Amino acid sequence: MEKRREKRLDEENKVVIHVLPENEQQEEESFYSFSRDISVGGLRLMTDSPLPVKTRVRLEIALAESQKLITGIAEVRWVKSLFDDDVFEMGLEFVELDPQSRVHLLEHVYRKVLSR
Repeated sequence: MEKRREKRLDEENKVVIHVLPENEQQEEESFYSFSRDISVGGLRLMTDSPLPVKTRVRLEIALAESQKLITGIAEVRWVKSLFDDDVFEMGLEFVELDPQSRVHLLEHVYRKVLSR
């Protein structure tokens, strides 16, 4: 039984992840990834750099079809190892999206869901 509240789109989008420092001595770490799916509530992505659960990140997601940029803060909710700990999947939940990004994401997801 599907537990998700939001419809998910299976699609690949480019994602830039900026790990938010936990203190002033820590530097911001950034890396690139690709989404496996996306919804209004979050996304699943592939990475070779897994992060601990509850890590907060600033995301920049370039929606492949519309080329709109989604920016906001997300939290790592789960991590799953694939391929002998060389590749991982991570589930991230959006905790803060700027208003324009939320509108772009809603339009993107529901346009695709309704066109199926």
